[in-house]
Parts: sequence; C-alpha cells; structure tokens
Amino acid sequence: MENDIRQYERDWQSFNRIYQQMAVTNDITFGELSMLLALESHKFYATNRQLVLDTGLSKQTISSMVQKLTQQEMMALKTNPADKRSRVITLTPAGQKWAGKILQAVHMIEERALEQVGIEKFKQLNKINAELIEKMEEQVKK
Repeated sequence: MENDIRQYERDWQSFNRIYQQMAVTNDITFGELSMLLALESHKFYATNRQLVLDTGLSKQTISSMVQKLTQQEMMALKTNPADKRSRVITLTPAGQKWAGKILQAVHMIEERALEQVGIEKFKQLNKINAELIEKMEEQVKK
C-alpha cells in the first residue's frame, strides 16, 4: 500500500511538472496557469477567495497575480453584485484573447492525451479521483 501511495504522489508531481512546462511554453507562471484554469471553471467571473480555494495558492499570491495582470490590462476587478463588500475578477477584452490562446493550447494537449488513453478510462479516473479527494478531505478535516 505504501508503494502505491508513493506512486500516486509521483504521478501528482509529474502532472504538476507537465502543467509547469505548459505554463513556461505560454510565457506564464505555474501559478498564473492554475489561476486561469480556476477562473475558467467559474466562467471567468470569480472572487479572490474562490481562486484561493480552487488553486490552493495563498491569498497573497492570488492578489499579487491579479494586481500584476490588472496593471497589464488583462484582468479587471468589479464590485460583486452579490456582496458589495467584495470584488470579482474578470478578464478584459485583451485578457480574453490572451487567456483564450493559452487555454486553447493547454486543452489541446489534454484532449490529445485523452484521445490516446480513451474516454472510458478517463471517466473512470475522474470517478476514482473524486472519491479519493472526498476521502482525503475527510481525513484532513479530522
């Protein structure tokens, strides 16, 4: 069992390395790619807190990246209509073009690999991952 856990950890690190390589290829950091993927999952409209929870990055790291990309006019901060005390992060038109190019390249690599593995295996993997995540979160909360 311990060997299986170590293999899982190596696989997780390998995925991080692969996404790091994809980030570098697209002239962004691993953190920026993580944030873009999380923002995409929220239809490019998310709070800082949502991005922190989704990426596992610190609040300061997310804030710093958002500030940098806001200064580069790729992102914008808007008042959250659901909670006027907070703001939501969105992409500017230039940011949409920039992020679209990066995410398209990343998703193309993911889709090509998926096609080679097969959709059924991938669905099984997602199901197992969801169960494992749930059980690990339960253990962390104990």
